[in-house]
Amino acid sequence: MTTLATRLGRATLGPINEAVNFSLIFGAMLALFGAATLLHLLVLSVSRRQREVGLLKVLGFVNGQVASAVAWQARALALVGIVIGVPLGVVVGQAVWRGSANNLGVVPVSVVPIWFIALLVVGVVVVANLIAVAPALVATRSKPGELLRTS
Repeated sequence: MTTLATRLGRATLGPINEAVNFSLIFGAMLALFGAATLLHLLVLSVSRRQREVGLLKVLGFVNGQVASAVAWQARALALVGIVIGVPLGVVVGQAVWRGSANNLGVVPVSVVPIWFIALLVVGVVVVANLIAVAPALVATRSKPGELLRTS
């Protein structure tokens, strides 16, 4: 037998479960769009800066240094995103949770574990380095003589 209280409890828990799934899906989509944007930016940077890459190779850069420059660009962009995105995400997330909790009639307490933020930072930097591999390989395979001659 179900009572009115358990029926009401189930009715109020349904939208919360859907909201949790929505926030995970929304976060995954934002991460995917961020990774695609970083890849696009690196590909454009390498293709538009071919002459500079050729000049660096003529000046003595080896393939590892060219790849390292592309990786550092990816890391720098990822760290700028982290520095701006994490505090903004925490503030906006807490504000949205406060509004949702007040509408649901629950206590609006939000906890942001520091270990999760640290894991997020490490994960973003690792993914940025993995994304930089393909553009770095393209940059290292370029021939400096051809790049400088065609420009």
